[in-house]
Amino acid sequence: MSLDFRELTINFDNTAGKKQNERATAVFGSNVKKAQAVLKGFHVAYANGDHPIWKLEVDLDVERVVTNTVTVAADYLLRDSSGNIDDPFGGWIQVIVIADVA
Repeated sequence: MSLDFRELTINFDNTAGKKQNERATAVFGSNVKKAQAVLKGFHVAYANGDHPIWKLEVDLDVERVVTNTVTVAADYLLRDSSGNIDDPFGGWIQVIVIADVA
């Protein structure tokens, strides 16, 4: 087993009305046998001022592994105490992809 790491930053534009979903890919120097994505850091902010936070969600999944490329899917949500997703929010997520490489 040989482990290798890649860091990704996934950006989210200011959006209202829905949970955001973005993807990013990490490319390794050799074939990937299996991989995991872990959260390194994040920044979230409302685009239209300060709001009480009711729910913050960051979810990462390895969507697929093809030869030496790992695709990570990220879900991202910021909801205020009204319970609605009516305020624009955006930011970024830093991800570490850990891969068992050949």
